[in-house]
Amino acid sequence: MRVFLTGASGFIGGHLAEAFVQRGHQVVGIVRPTSHTEFLQSLGVKLVVNTPENTTGLSNAMRGADVVIHTAAQVRTHGFWRDFVQTTVEGTRHVLEVAQHAQVPHFIHISTVGVYGFPANGGGAPFAETSPHGGIHKWNYYSRAKIEAEKLVRTAQESGYIATTILRPTWVYGPRDTTTLTRLIAALGNRRVKWIGNGNNRLSLIYVTDVADAIVRAAANTRARGQIYNVAADETSPTQHEFIARICQLMELPLPVASVPYRLAYDLGFAGECVAHLSRYRVCPPLTRLTALLFGGNRRFNSEKIRAELGWQPIMPFEEGIRQATTWYHKHPPAARSGGIA
Repeated sequence: MRVFLTGASGFIGGHLAEAFVQRGHQVVGIVRPTSHTEFLQSLGVKLVVNTPENTTGLSNAMRGADVVIHTAAQVRTHGFWRDFVQTTVEGTRHVLEVAQHAQVPHFIHISTVGVYGFPANGGGAPFAETSPHGGIHKWNYYSRAKIEAEKLVRTAQESGYIATTILRPTWVYGPRDTTTLTRLIAALGNRRVKWIGNGNNRLSLIYVTDVADAIVRAAANTRARGQIYNVAADETSPTQHEFIARICQLMELPLPVASVPYRLAYDLGFAGECVAHLSRYRVCPPLTRLTALLFGGNRRFNSEKIRAELGWQPIMPFEEGIRQATTWYHKHPPAARSGGIA
């Protein structure tokens, strides 16, 4: 299978490229001019530099591809809406149009369970693929942009010109995560982390290679075309306390000693967003409402559909997954790290 991959130098993209290469498939990766590509080159991935004027080059490179997998997006939790529109929304539109022009038969879009929004009751029944897009806070630009990108993908599917699949992973962790894990470890080291609530809420974590396996299965199985899948491993996910305590143990960091109620954390996140917005994002909010939800919320996600239709199962136990993630961090501390984000 010939795979065309956007966001190849990113966290999920790099693991996905590795998964396809290990299975004997040919991978062509789209990267930015400033991307760090040493790992991709070591895998033998053919690289195509994506610039606004390179539409013809991208179309030519896509010809003959069996599938385009679109992982590229703006992954920050704050910033200007125009940046999310340009990267996530218009970027998706651009890649879709090029894929259709190149007559690629299948387009896989990597979205997020964030499109379900905030649960009105703080929990309840697990979200399934049939659940509607939820109410998204105005400044939750990441989730808002993902919803708009999904709409473009569904419109392309309905047009009949290209078959599409949407995958919605939960919170992804693992080696080579230079965003969430890096910030969390730094905050723990600076004693800036507090428990949200009593810490017994169960997180929705999934290991990155389990996500990569789900995507590979969707690419290889024609049954996935036209479908949307949650990619979740809630049944094996740790509690907030187990997650943070294990990181502290493995990284030899002090445990948080204070806690705040979830509602207060939520309100503080809103205040942080206000400060960041008023400063035109010169100030990075230490806490957002989305962060409060990820750490202190009680959302659940149903992934029975992908298990039944594609035979996917998450196989990485949390204990081994977090050990591998922190081992990588030990070997690649931020000051010595040469890689970047997608």
